[in-house]
Amino acid sequence: MLAAVTDRVYLTKQRNPIRAVHDALLIEISRVNAQRTEKLPLPDYSTVRRYIRSLPCYDVDLARYGREYTRKKYRHSGISPAASYILERVEIDHTPLDLFVCDEETQLVLGRPYVSWMIDCNSRMIPGFYISFSPPSIDAVLRCLKHAITSKEYVREQYPDIVNEWPCSGVPMLAVVDNGLEFHSADLLRATFELGIHYQFCPPRTPWFKPMVERSLRSLTEQFAHLLPGTSFANWFDRYGYDPLKEGVVTMSELVHALHVWVIDIYAQSYHRGIKQTPYSAWKASMELAPPRTISTERLNLILSQQEERVLGHAGIELHGLRYNCEELLVIRKQLGDRLRVHLRYDPENLGSITILHPSSKAPIPVPCLTPEYADGLALYQHRLIQKALRNEGRKTSDPLALAKAKAHMQDVVGQLVQSKKLSDRKKAARSRGSNSAEVTRRPNQTVETPEDWAPPEGTIQPTTLPTLIAGASTQEDGHE
Repeated sequence: MLAAVTDRVYLTKQRNPIRAVHDALLIEISRVNAQRTEKLPLPDYSTVRRYIRSLPCYDVDLARYGREYTRKKYRHSGISPAASYILERVEIDHTPLDLFVCDEETQLVLGRPYVSWMIDCNSRMIPGFYISFSPPSIDAVLRCLKHAITSKEYVREQYPDIVNEWPCSGVPMLAVVDNGLEFHSADLLRATFELGIHYQFCPPRTPWFKPMVERSLRSLTEQFAHLLPGTSFANWFDRYGYDPLKEGVVTMSELVHALHVWVIDIYAQSYHRGIKQTPYSAWKASMELAPPRTISTERLNLILSQQEERVLGHAGIELHGLRYNCEELLVIRKQLGDRLRVHLRYDPENLGSITILHPSSKAPIPVPCLTPEYADGLALYQHRLIQKALRNEGRKTSDPLALAKAKAHMQDVVGQLVQSKKLSDRKKAARSRGSNSAEVTRRPNQTVETPEDWAPPEGTIQPTTLPTLIAGASTQEDGHE
């Protein structure tokens, strides 16, 4: 009887307490005793509690919390797969950064950006990252890959205050990812195939299958984001007495600069308990034994573009409502006939031109847009906003004059959104402007202040984030995991 009552009352998703089982058992025994001459004794509460405590913990949690909770609670932790050399195995993941970023001009808070993060499992170095206000997408994955594979020579030019070098570059062999939709994209499958990268999916809701990137993201949050003004903290109750929307003084350019300082001069130079040395030393030692694979910048840009299939006709090619054509496409049509289906590659951050793959030789052919004054430097997200505005006004989306006017109008609207009181509007404006880490690192040489210039006048608050990181570099405790 006790087992039956326990199954009915305690081992359910309602998660009743043991006291409810005792009460239900007393009622059940009383009902049975009403029909018996020899009465059953009423059990004490401690008897019921001892019985329930004797049940297998796994079965109890499975019945009360479900299979997903039980799988996480009773997971078995073993040794992570070993990587014998650098870039043999990398792990990639996304996370919202616990930091509010403000606008470069208005200093109004734009919101929390997303960071795409990659870690090398052999050396624990960070080969690359990508920060933007857009949610995780295939574009973020491709740009994170591009940043990881390409050389970091720009660091010495743009950030001369950084002491150490960032030697990470090269094509990885295996990429471990979760089951996000962006990792199932056909563009990622094609790009990894062309780069010779195998990638492995973790089972759903099992972050412990890629523990190194999860742990490094925790280090990024605790040792970087939480040290900067404007941090949102990991939990909302940690913000008591602290308003990140008022304290946020970090711009996107400062954030990217500060993150380079942390990755290169702090994280890479700190002792790592897992590998018994610093990530920088581990990378340099492994690079001498097994240099990573390299690839030309032009081919890498082509591979990490997004691909579409379109019909080539007398009007050229139409993509996202824009027309592209050149003399070389006429030669292809004369050779192979009209109305050909061709593959094209394009950069969603710049619709000024596309690249056609020759149907026979697969040679890349650059093709400019027929409205360069509108499309040059225009991002796909901005273009879609303009097209939506034109459709709402009942105007043609192919009219060059209408496009030019709508583009100027969009810039005015974005300026108004930045001034909006709604945080969501300001974050939308930042995304429309294309505010991301790739855009920051593409800028011309920036003037970087020397450490002597960082000291603010007495009695003032310094808005830059760099002094916080530099001060933390000397006091940070050793020991990553």
